[in-house]
Amino acid sequence: MKRIILLLTAVLAFSSLLAACGSSGSAPKKFVIAYLPQESDEKRAEINKDFETKLYQQLGVPVESFKATSYNAAIEAMKNSKADLAVFGPFSYIVAVERAKVEPIAELTLPAMAGKPASVIIVPKNSPIKTVADLKGKTFGFVDPVSTTGHLLPKAVLVKQLGITPKELESGFFKEVSFAGGHDKAVLGVVRGQYDAAATASMIPATLESKGLIEKDSYRVIAESESLPGTAVGIRGNLPQDVKTKVKDFLLSYNYPEYFKNAFGSADAKFIEANDKNYVRIREIAKSLNLSPEDLLK
Repeated sequence: MKRIILLLTAVLAFSSLLAACGSSGSAPKKFVIAYLPQESDEKRAEINKDFETKLYQQLGVPVESFKATSYNAAIEAMKNSKADLAVFGPFSYIVAVERAKVEPIAELTLPAMAGKPASVIIVPKNSPIKTVADLKGKTFGFVDPVSTTGHLLPKAVLVKQLGITPKELESGFFKEVSFAGGHDKAVLGVVRGQYDAAATASMIPATLESKGLIEKDSYRVIAESESLPGTAVGIRGNLPQDVKTKVKDFLLSYNYPEYFKNAFGSADAKFIEANDKNYVRIREIAKSLNLSPEDLLK
């Protein structure tokens, strides 16, 4: 009998070990959100804090956040288990999947942007620049190497409209190319004369204008990109499955128009089921421009 009891004890212990090994990771003592470099203000910070409080009530562990200095910094934080969640643009999402094993937990859909250009190239209102061909020899501001609307799409637009290769664009077409570090900074760089032209998400200039941060009609749009799928919400892949489930349930049931209006510029926005297939087109564009994660995140 004693041997049988010992055998059963060993079997139970081994089963527990297997169960532990089969889990996605240890339960976190806190949950950290990384906010990507975007246009921001006090109201957005306030609305983000309310979001974090509600998520805390769902998870039962403290929810913290930080503003990443770059898309790369947010992705590296996810890779090194320093951040657990981020709302990525489509391009930064596919880089995060490959580089940091991020998983899609939900998708942010913006009905107001459906079928509309996702990215624009702008110049100062009184600039002599009329077309992308006029940008030759000029200074240009992108947002971030891993920004969808601030780098990937506008670069694709330039290559297509100019009829040149990515290599030709990067080797002498512009006088100087900079990365502003944020969509608002790219727009302000144009309005203030720092850049002859810049790329940004199509909604950003009007948003800055409505908030009085730039003067009305202080810029002109000279080129537009194609539309985009929804924005991916990525979660750290090695979190326990029960945590992922709780976060997913929270997002899919989150219905606060004021949050979506202040955080993403549209009260009609909402979180829906994630679908990685929506980003096939983005992967194709990245491949055509020779933009790989390893090159972007050096």
